[in-house]
Amino acid sequence: MISSSDAGTSHSAVILWNSGVNDDQMICRYFKVAHRDMVYLKFILEAYEGMNVMSTVDNKVGIIRIAIMPGFVADMDGLLADLGQQVTMEPVLWQDERCEF
Repeated sequence: MISSSDAGTSHSAVILWNSGVNDDQMICRYFKVAHRDMVYLKFILEAYEGMNVMSTVDNKVGIIRIAIMPGFVADMDGLLADLGQQVTMEPVLWQDERCEF
């Protein structure tokens, strides 16, 4: 778990590491985030064009999917860990979703 606190606020994120996954498969990670943080995350992740695709899975609950392209899992894990220090990103299990684009 990654957590930080400053000025009375705390943020935490748990990054799920996928071990044993082939490098040629796209990896999808699902997080519950506050609505106010969705746009911020989208802009940051879009800056890493070609490495990932972020999409909203359930807008009411605040579930996002980050699809990580093959070969960029380690880089994105580092980025997600850093982002988890700035915003709360709660990993969630999501059923019936295919990680394909």
